[in-house]
Amino acid sequence: MTTIVRAHDVARTEHARAAEVLRPEVAAMRALLGELSAEEWLMATDCPRWTVRDVVAHVLGNAEAALAPDLMVLRAREGALRYPRLYRLDALNEMAVDAWRDRQAGELAAEFVPLWRQVIRALPGMTEAVRGQTFDTGYPGTLPVAMGYVVDVVLARDMWMHRVDICRATGRAFATHEHDRGVVEQVLRDLDDAWTGPPLVLELTGAVSGGWQIGADAPVATVRGDAVGVLRMFSGRVEPQPDLVVEHGDSAVLGALRDARVPF
Repeated sequence: MTTIVRAHDVARTEHARAAEVLRPEVAAMRALLGELSAEEWLMATDCPRWTVRDVVAHVLGNAEAALAPDLMVLRAREGALRYPRLYRLDALNEMAVDAWRDRQAGELAAEFVPLWRQVIRALPGMTEAVRGQTFDTGYPGTLPVAMGYVVDVVLARDMWMHRVDICRATGRAFATHEHDRGVVEQVLRDLDDAWTGPPLVLELTGAVSGGWQIGADAPVATVRGDAVGVLRMFSGRVEPQPDLVVEHGDSAVLGALRDARVPF
């Protein structure tokens, strides 16, 4: 019998553990990049406008921003001018991709581990003043996010999701690891914290399996789906739609679940 965990009760990643959580995801991405052929670096991904190479450039840009928050502010300012039709965060991400535009794929792969090792070493010493800085993504209806939340929680899940993107683009199987559960549970914690729909139990299968209650009151339904597909949906990657099965209860919960979004 599956033990049901209230997603709200999942402990938020503490700053002291942020580097420990990030380290295995960096290793998993490093292994994947080492397998890619020259042709695969050029393949289109589920991220609009981005090839595999662009996705890796974005991930490197995340590392640069974590090491130098002032650079993130500068790129956000310049991105608003260069990409005025994009939301602020999207423009910032494009600026990071542009910054690595002249590098060959081999150079990006070579820079990946040294840069992220710097991040892992630097995280424990990040000051509260820096962690307390906020960034407005520009997305409608969203609040500014704190740098502390970005480095403690979002960095690992963003890289995890982009590893999924690369695997989908290249037709590779997504390699599962022990740390995947922690990434998934942090997403479900955020989902529950912002949830306004009917309470439900979400049963995940595949890379991470288990049951989590979303919402505080008695669940009106139990919904089952593949963990990777469900998280892709929460990230805004809506195609293809994951196969969600209502095990029992009110199928109306599917609408709220498909519309839910979590920051990545």
